[in-house]
Amino acid sequence: MKFGTFHLMEQPNWKDEAQVYREALEQIELADALGFDNVWLTEHHFSSKPYAPDVPGEYGICASPLLLGAHVAARTRRVRIGLAVKVLPLEHPLRTAEDAAMVDILSVGRLDFGAGYGYRKYEFDGLAVPIGEKHARMQEALDIIIKAWTQPTFSYDGRFYKIPTLSLLPRPLQKPHPPVWVASRLGTKEIIDYAVRNGYGLLSAWAPPEELRASYDLFARARAEAGKGEAPFDFPAIRHVYVEETDALARRRGEENVKYYLESTALFRPVGPHEQSEMIFGGPDTCIRKIQRLRDEARVNSILCWMNFGGMAQEQVLRSMRLFAEHVMPEFR
Repeated sequence: MKFGTFHLMEQPNWKDEAQVYREALEQIELADALGFDNVWLTEHHFSSKPYAPDVPGEYGICASPLLLGAHVAARTRRVRIGLAVKVLPLEHPLRTAEDAAMVDILSVGRLDFGAGYGYRKYEFDGLAVPIGEKHARMQEALDIIIKAWTQPTFSYDGRFYKIPTLSLLPRPLQKPHPPVWVASRLGTKEIIDYAVRNGYGLLSAWAPPEELRASYDLFARARAEAGKGEAPFDFPAIRHVYVEETDALARRRGEENVKYYLESTALFRPVGPHEQSEMIFGGPDTCIRKIQRLRDEARVNSILCWMNFGGMAQEQVLRSMRLFAEHVMPEFR
């Protein structure tokens, strides 16, 4: 199995922006040193406080995962740098293509390009993009990005973008382009067929094992129908992860952080009861059992470990990361 760390970069009221960035970079450097396979960076815009005033902080303060990714490339040596995700409808695709190519070059071919639709209306409103167009805009933008990365010259006449004949520079180091992932919370057949048809991976968000397994089966069937055979493929999922020496310690030290997270996102997307019950949360043995269940029942073979959530203190995050790397990861290597 593969394990990565996920960095939403929440900002609780008791931390300023600079501290959030310092701590995230310290976590990323530690992930690189501990042997995690990848780090995943996300994108959010503007303050969430007008919409969630009872939450003691901001949901996420990384407005540019590619800018952060370029800095991460200089601070790490081996860990892959993933986007989970770049919200394609919110930016001109040629600018995204250029910046992603630069990160791939600066990281010596370590970029994983995760593309998403977005879901927070106030972000779309702030950038004057109709949220009702997000699916069509995302797929048109990704089509342009792939063409820009792979064709010597190209032009495009689409619904949202008209591009004259041009050549993109720079181009990515990885050929034909960095691995592309499409985010999907529910893993619908439409999105899975779109991903398989274009050779993209699927980034599954929060879902219980039975829903993840349904997405896995749909993905495997679509690959077989597309003539891709039965070759293994990465099937990732995201989970909150918090490891302490015992289950009791994890509950006592992490309860408030779980509550903070659940309240911070409840207004913007459905929060199912499984989100708390499926957290990989407890002593090492409990965490191992939860991962084994994801692997055996849902066929998950790659986990985006969300280890800094709900305003958690930095010393807790770093200790949890070390315990996970020392006692949990070796069981699956």
